[in-house]
Amino acid sequence: MDIKNETEIYVCQICGNENGNMEYAAREMMYGLRHQFKYFQCNACDCLQIGEIPENMSPYYPSGYYSFTKFEEKKFKGFIGSIRKWKYASLVSKNILLQKFTRIITGKADYDIFKGLDVNIDTKILDVGSGNGSSFLYPLAEAGFKNLLGCDPYLSKSISYKNGLEITNSEIYEISGKWNVITFHHSFEHIGDPIKTLLKVSELLSPNGVAILRIPTTSSFAWKKYRTNWVQLDAPRHFFIHSIRSMQKLADLAKLDFYKVEYDSTAFQFLGSEKYIKDESLFSVYPKGFKKGIITYFEKLKYKKMARKLNKEKNGDQAAFYFRLVG
Repeated sequence: MDIKNETEIYVCQICGNENGNMEYAAREMMYGLRHQFKYFQCNACDCLQIGEIPENMSPYYPSGYYSFTKFEEKKFKGFIGSIRKWKYASLVSKNILLQKFTRIITGKADYDIFKGLDVNIDTKILDVGSGNGSSFLYPLAEAGFKNLLGCDPYLSKSISYKNGLEITNSEIYEISGKWNVITFHHSFEHIGDPIKTLLKVSELLSPNGVAILRIPTTSSFAWKKYRTNWVQLDAPRHFFIHSIRSMQKLADLAKLDFYKVEYDSTAFQFLGSEKYIKDESLFSVYPKGFKKGIITYFEKLKYKKMARKLNKEKNGDQAAFYFRLVG
């Protein structure tokens, strides 16, 4: 539900604007708790942000939260594990034809962010908000990458994997050294101080380094269509959901060159948001039945096609934002 509030003044934490900001009431719907939270969108930079961060976020990051569940290393053991290793090694291969072929047959797009970058097994990669590292860093370690580190303050404890990968129970402010690539895979929107964080990124980047922030964005069709039913608003876990304009403002404040955007939205923007319109939680199960299954299958095909079209039009609901040092 959209709410106009004439009495309460919201000050944008990114650009400082306090005029004409629009207030929204958003509900927690991933788990169907339906707790309500105030958000507002800045009238100047378009950043959507939570009015007040809850003092206790633990109810919204339960032990079963998808990025913290225990990762089984045995997935990369034996014959099937060897195939998985080959798959991931192919996705980051210097052989472009092999990379494209593997990308087509697997559908895995996480490593598309490396296109155009000189990334190899010696590249120093820091992943911020990595969770248990299973979806991004661990496959790279199995593919032979040697200089990887993940950090996440929401982990219950640090993790040391047998393949050498380290995931620390820490925030980015506790990390030191220089890094060739710093990534945020849908974690930057969970951070309470984006300006301070990007300043730290600027400090950690090597002279030719690149920071890549994969995040949902309000510069999208889905936000305009669904508003508080947009699945990637994800109240209250997402504190700041940025636009092209607010990302440029952040880059200016951190003295970084914001040089590229690659949209990579999926059918999820529709599948999740349509559930919220029906007042269904994200994890609610569709009723069993042949008819429903067929409808859902064709809906997915339709939404995948729409997502590809929106990405080409630079109007998808998530993107990879690229930054590098100025000069």
